[in-house]
Amino acid sequence: MDSLTQIVLGAACGEVVAGKKLGNRAMLWGAIGGTIPDLDVFATFFTDEIAATSFHRGFMHSFLFAALAPWALARLTIWFYGEGVYKNRAYKAVAMLLWLLFYVGAAAGINFIPVLMGEGLNWYILTPTLVLGAWFVWKLWNDYWRRDLSLVQAPYSSWVALFFWSIFTHPILDCFTSWGTQIWRPFSDLRVQWCTVSVVDPVATVPFLLALLIAARFAREQPWRARWNYIGLGWFCAYLCVYTIWHKVQVNRIFETSLAQKNISYTRYYTNPTIFNNILWMGVAEGDTAFYFGQYGFNDREPAFTRISTIPKNHQLLDQVAPDSRAGYFLRWFSNGFYSVQPYRGDTLQVNDLRFGLMGDTLVNDNYVFPFLVFKNEKSEWDVHQNNRRRESIDTQKSAFGDMWRRIKGVE
Repeated sequence: MDSLTQIVLGAACGEVVAGKKLGNRAMLWGAIGGTIPDLDVFATFFTDEIAATSFHRGFMHSFLFAALAPWALARLTIWFYGEGVYKNRAYKAVAMLLWLLFYVGAAAGINFIPVLMGEGLNWYILTPTLVLGAWFVWKLWNDYWRRDLSLVQAPYSSWVALFFWSIFTHPILDCFTSWGTQIWRPFSDLRVQWCTVSVVDPVATVPFLLALLIAARFAREQPWRARWNYIGLGWFCAYLCVYTIWHKVQVNRIFETSLAQKNISYTRYYTNPTIFNNILWMGVAEGDTAFYFGQYGFNDREPAFTRISTIPKNHQLLDQVAPDSRAGYFLRWFSNGFYSVQPYRGDTLQVNDLRFGLMGDTLVNDNYVFPFLVFKNEKSEWDVHQNNRRRESIDTQKSAFGDMWRRIKGVE
């Protein structure tokens, strides 16, 4: 899921393991542990797009990494506190800057959501964001910069356990989303994807975050600290493991019924919630020569995928790209075979990963969420480049998100 959710989950795990020993530092280091697997995104600065996309949610999201990394991280953390690095003013300045940049980025993303949905800047979201930001700055200044930090003492085993649970839960959570997580690396490149929750779901994250912030207000010895942390964990686990799975079962049944009513033959299908919610879902079924795509919202007037679009496979267009070539294998492996092909410009092809659906429930404006461009590079070898950030106008994006928001609310 998104970085904020992984940070909150990691912080909550850190509190469970070492909250009574470390206080809020347990949350802090748990948050860091929960972030570490996603540092694999920096591979994009050191390698090409195929390798970087394959590496993301790869080894650093595997169970083997979760088993090995905590031992080294625990040693590093003990050195960090033992040498007094955490009291160094230069380090504290850099740490404060990084936390502030993270908050500004997260706040900007949250406030941009209603803009994309066509609602405009929402003061009900902006005001709490500004208030929380002011509080965050004050806490950093008063409780971090000006404060002479106390000595941290915790056994090596506690640090190992803290980092293990904060890292181990990260790939488990990612398995619930649609990208696919290579938890068995380096022994297998199988990508596990249960597809029950969106990569960003405020209903899952925001209550969890609020409960964690309340817990942080209590001293480590007070029982209500642990209680609030478990309340947040309980909410998150119930939402993830009960509510979203129940929705998944319902959507699968409705999609199967809708396909049967429209006399559509298929070999397999795939369902996934749309971004930011668990109410509006998409489904794509594979036939012999085409895929069949539709959307269903739990607030729709009738329990059915009322409009199902036909998307020609056109897989023959990709025949010129050898299946055992680097680009050919990557496209089939990454999309799990749920892809369509269409001409783009000249010899360049566009391959649409249909697991991520479309912005809306029609094919208007070629609005695929996650397309790739397949082209020959300067070495005359087939290469791949993501085209999911196309040069669309803000009005087009707002219209697409506005349509999605109306579907979520039940306005078809």
